[in-house]
Amino acid sequence: MKFENWKKHKLGDVVSLNAKSLNPSQYSEILFDYFSLPAFDFNKQSELVLGNAIMSNKYLVPDNSILFSKLNPRIPRVWKINSHKSVHKKICSTEFLPLQVNEKLSTLDFIFYVLQTNSLLAEIKGKATGTSGSHQRIRPDDLLETEIFLPSLELQKKISAILSTLDDKIELNKQINKTQDKISKTIFKEWFVDFNFPTGTGKMKETEIGKIPVGWKVETFENVFDADRGLSYKGAGLTQSYATPMHNLNSVLEGGGYKTIGIKYYNGDYKDKHIVNAGELIIANTEQGHKYLLIGFPAIVPNFYGDTGIFSHHIYRMRAKKNCYLTADFMYHLLLQQQVREQVIGFANGTTVNMLKIEGLQKPKFAMPPKELADKFSAIAKTNRLQAEQNIEENKTLSSLRDFLLPKLMKGEVRIKN
Repeated sequence: MKFENWKKHKLGDVVSLNAKSLNPSQYSEILFDYFSLPAFDFNKQSELVLGNAIMSNKYLVPDNSILFSKLNPRIPRVWKINSHKSVHKKICSTEFLPLQVNEKLSTLDFIFYVLQTNSLLAEIKGKATGTSGSHQRIRPDDLLETEIFLPSLELQKKISAILSTLDDKIELNKQINKTQDKISKTIFKEWFVDFNFPTGTGKMKETEIGKIPVGWKVETFENVFDADRGLSYKGAGLTQSYATPMHNLNSVLEGGGYKTIGIKYYNGDYKDKHIVNAGELIIANTEQGHKYLLIGFPAIVPNFYGDTGIFSHHIYRMRAKKNCYLTADFMYHLLLQQQVREQVIGFANGTTVNMLKIEGLQKPKFAMPPKELADKFSAIAKTNRLQAEQNIEENKTLSSLRDFLLPKLMKGEVRIKN
């Protein structure tokens, strides 16, 4: 370690634990900005909730705080709370420790990055008490007794600026992706659900699924789409990489979309019918419980893993038939619409595990638009989707660079000039 001219401090000298407990239900009409462990785990933002929606005690979070998760296996998890991002009172799960920084010694950003260095996190995690696994916790005193090294405030700010620039670009790319996805969803609803589309005459006709524009027709999935179940694979065929990418149940996000951290690799046998191409549609057909958070939701296979891969038996692949002009992007947004979704999940059943029958992707009906309008939407949605894929790839590169620089900057191994 370098640490030339860096001073040793106990973390408790640099931060204070500000954990004021309150029961939000006592403030039933107040809107809180709520930071929860599930939101953190799924890389979501905090959620706005009324006090009466949260019945158990939470910690009141001061502005400009750092939330450090004390619960295994979520140790280590660090969340930075900036005051400018919300005007609402902030609360967090009691499994977080809210920390405030002594600004005479350090900065919010610098301590945020200090608490993410692997060596420090390993030391903190080694102090966890309790039985193994999810019951282990970090005691506040053990966290505050941990020793850290700090350079001058000026150097801290320079180091933080480098890392923050990378994080800000990563966050910007995420926000761009959310905006583009929202644009595609808004256009689909406007054109194909509310029927306010370009060249529309406003003339409607009654059908078995409600009023649809004159010139459109009611179509059934099985007439225009093919649905197939994936490979029932053997665990022995799973490998870390350098094999065929296998898209699986963990590849679909709750609510729809592709989940990049869920990919598996398989070196066993499979048939041509188990192949799925980049840009094709997959649908989750299995879910624990009956909350319908995942089952029936779609995702489009990205280009990250090459032109082809395979898909597991917990997934359906849906393709347009040869005589159908609808694209994967159109089908993806179609499956997100409430009227269609209700038809799909109506074919799900099971006790502990909910399973979607193949009929769920054969029997639903929808309003078939003219080719010109469907093509126009598909071009917009595909452009937005491919741009999002590029942003995700860029974020991987930026994250790798950030993770490479973080420990070196925090050990003083990289010199920073003015």
